[in-house]
Amino acid sequence: MKHQEAFDLLNEQLKDIPKSQIRIMSLSVLPRLMDILDHKQETCPYCRNHSHQGESFVKDIRPLFEQNIQKTKSFEHWVDEAQKHLKTEHKLHVKGRIASTYTTIGMAIGAFIGFLLAYFFDLNTVIGTISIGWAIGMILGYSSGKLRERKLHKNNHLY
Repeated sequence: MKHQEAFDLLNEQLKDIPKSQIRIMSLSVLPRLMDILDHKQETCPYCRNHSHQGESFVKDIRPLFEQNIQKTKSFEHWVDEAQKHLKTEHKLHVKGRIASTYTTIGMAIGAFIGFLLAYFFDLNTVIGTISIGWAIGMILGYSSGKLRERKLHKNNHLY
């Protein structure tokens, strides 16, 4: 299933669903996932299988928003398995995931370093030092994540 076809089917089914719910489910990645699986299904039987499973979810996405727990779990399992396969076998990564991971790690490390500085140098402004460390870590993590994604994009390893 091509990107635009998946996008149109999802938009048609999710007209009355709030955008926040759609974002929580990360459905913006679904058309890109379906597109890359469609491209790889010619040469990879696992991608073909994931693509067929994905088509059934795209064609009937409404149960995910109707508190159908079993359908939601099977959808999440399918997404995880498809993304793991693409990452391990084809070296393909989801656009934005690396940057967000690096940003989160940078924030944690920055806050920890800020805390250590405030603790060992006996600074009175512990919250301020932690906040500055957090902000610097966020900027450095985001920048390094974006650089890594840019490199992956140049090598066509990002979808």
